[in-house]
Amino acid sequence: MYDCLDDTSVKRAIPAVTKPTLPSGVHFQLHLHYREHSRLLLKLAPDASPAQLGLAYAAALSAGLATQNLPNGSVLIFKLNLDQALSFQLRFADLLAHYEPARHTPHST
Repeated sequence: MYDCLDDTSVKRAIPAVTKPTLPSGVHFQLHLHYREHSRLLLKLAPDASPAQLGLAYAAALSAGLATQNLPNGSVLIFKLNLDQALSFQLRFADLLAHYEPARHTPHST
């Protein structure tokens, strides 16, 4: 019989919750692949609701913009101009946003 009043202590060590780590190559390759496209990175602010990030993702999809979900919960939105990025920031003011314009690299011939 199971008694819920028994004092049972956990014998195994519980690891501390940390943010997920990615190999540095994954992050680096992501930015190399999309270097020639403008991108907006949206992250959760400390007091923001996770639903806001989902709404921003849905808004980007409905606008026909390419998106990518990152393992840490952030959302990348690609191929948008500065006006679109500013409108996302105004619409979802609770999220932290970082915009990077496209960096065109000259092709050697």
